[in-house]
Amino acid sequence: MVLLAAGQAKRFGGGKLMAEFHGRPLWERAAETAEAIDFSERVVVIGPDSTIESRLGWMRVENQFAEQGMGTSIAAGVRALTNCDRVIIMLADMPLVSRTHLDRLIAAQGVAFTRYPDGSAGCPAIFPRSVFPLLETLNGDRGARSLGLGDAELIAPPHERQLADVDEACDLQRLRSAD
Repeated sequence: MVLLAAGQAKRFGGGKLMAEFHGRPLWERAAETAEAIDFSERVVVIGPDSTIESRLGWMRVENQFAEQGMGTSIAAGVRALTNCDRVIIMLADMPLVSRTHLDRLIAAQGVAFTRYPDGSAGCPAIFPRSVFPLLETLNGDRGARSLGLGDAELIAPPHERQLADVDEACDLQRLRSAD
């Protein structure tokens, strides 16, 4: 499991992942979902100025190149893995992704991305070890979709709301008021 938490949160005004959501920092909601599954390794990728603290069962990996984009964080997280056959990549600013959705990804054979309502592919996503060398080459804002993994399965979450992504303060406010 690799949880990406190295973004700069410029649109949010900074400090997004430490903002409170259901009584805890936003990033911890995604971490808790991952903890419900028995992953052999859990890595949280943070930026150089991150205030994210250690969490039991997680290895913190600092991405010195985080400002260059998500691709560098994916590469740093995958490089840190030592003993797993597959990896799920999740975003720390998506607090509503369910264990059920992660279980559906785990049940997939090969590469699987989350299918968004517009038909596009995104995170969370799962990759077999055979794809790790490709993931380790990512840089800039290129995510795993840019690798052209044409045989990837697209899996919709049980509820579209699980795809809620916090980019701006109003996104977090909308999530809080929807409860």
